Amino acid sequence: MSIDPIVKVENLNVTYNLGKTNEAKVLKNISLEIFPGEFIIFFGPSGCGKSTLLYSISGLETDIEGNVYIDNKKLNGLKQSEIETLHQKKIGMIFQAYYLIASLSVIKNVVLPQIAIGAKIKEREEKAQNLLDKFGVGLQSHKLPNELSGGQQQRVAVCRSLINDPDILMADEPVGNLDSKSAADVMSLLRQLNDEQKKTIILVTHDASYLDYAHRVFHIKDGVLIQTKVNRAINDKVVSTIEQKPQISVSRELELLSRSFPSILDSINSIIPFKSKEIVTEALIGMTADDVSKIEAKVRELLEYGIREGEMNFYDYLDKEVEDGGLGMDKRNARKIADKIFDLINEIKNIRDLEDQKNKDKNFDELEEVVQIRQYLLETFSVDLQISQQLTILDNAIKDRLDNKIDSKMFKKILDLPIKESGLGLDSRTAKKMTRGFELLILGKYKN
Repeated sequence: MSIDPIVKVENLNVTYNLGKTNEAKVLKNISLEIFPGEFIIFFGPSGCGKSTLLYSISGLETDIEGNVYIDNKKLNGLKQSEIETLHQKKIGMIFQAYYLIASLSVIKNVVLPQIAIGAKIKEREEKAQNLLDKFGVGLQSHKLPNELSGGQQQRVAVCRSLINDPDILMADEPVGNLDSKSAADVMSLLRQLNDEQKKTIILVTHDASYLDYAHRVFHIKDGVLIQTKVNRAINDKVVSTIEQKPQISVSRELELLSRSFPSILDSINSIIPFKSKEIVTEALIGMTADDVSKIEAKVRELLEYGIREGEMNFYDYLDKEVEDGGLGMDKRNARKIADKIFDLINEIKNIRDLEDQKNKDKNFDELEEVVQIRQYLLETFSVDLQISQQLTILDNAIKDRLDNKIDSKMFKKILDLPIKESGLGLDSRTAKKMTRGFELLILGKYKN
């Protein structure tokens, strides 16, 4: 039996500041369908356009090109009053900020959508209290929002979104401001609403740990829908239109894992070290160990042949889609990583050039190298020295480290110590970062 989509998007484009110098195309030719009772996630890095996509579907973003349909009703061109009716009866919204009115009690916040549709006082308050009880905040109904924890406030916001019994619940980073326990509780509530009440859930998140909640995940990058992944199909229509993930056979587990993690076969005798490496690289930088190894190979080329020849190739490699031989990173993250690497390699080249001068010229002033390194460290780590004594302490520490009179631990200690104890007086985190940056310069200036 054919099932019509509850949400349909055709060739959606959204452009901010059209025709101006700061024009930005936020969404680019997006088409998709969402079916009744699905749990959908829009996933991607910050700034990729996923929230704009959600707001376009909900009718909150009205300056769009293309078509959006809710239950076969075209949203484009609807009057503001019609959009309001849509939100009163069809769509419930949950945001990262709870948007509860501070001067109203919890229960009065929840009944607000009922007031908009003219529900009777007794009925709407009874309905609100039932919802609050169901979601574990019934005892807080007569408190003000600021008397509740963040997790409790978000539960109240969920109740408010459900008070008019909408078919669709849209949530924009709903757990972004919550601790892990409260976040897990709210996500469980959303899953419960989907499983038990068959609410269609459309969730925006950049957190990959929540992707398993969804029937389908739409991956967004730079305003483009780059792929759709199916965790589990909800009806035959989805099964027939989207290729499902293969079921993993235990007997072929290693073979299948090797398709995603080729280097796992090098760890066949003990996979624990491999697992730990993958977990750490994902947690720290959101990449696989194989991705890091590939970037390392590109950096080796830059170190050997220089940045000018390899700059665009390196950036394009980070940005290019995986199927085209790249890493598929978001443009802004690709540029951020590339710029950081280029800055460091350029500084290494400057230090190397000074080393060459020192080796050729017996009258070379070693202070020039110290000043070069000092300027790089202060600018890179945004350190503003207040008194001349700090400048002298830093220059002496750099020179002593270059002459190998002190090790990296002593260098960090000098940066961390108070000025009255002959230190630089930096906080420990900045001292650690500066020390690491300096050690990379020392490592990089040696050509072999």
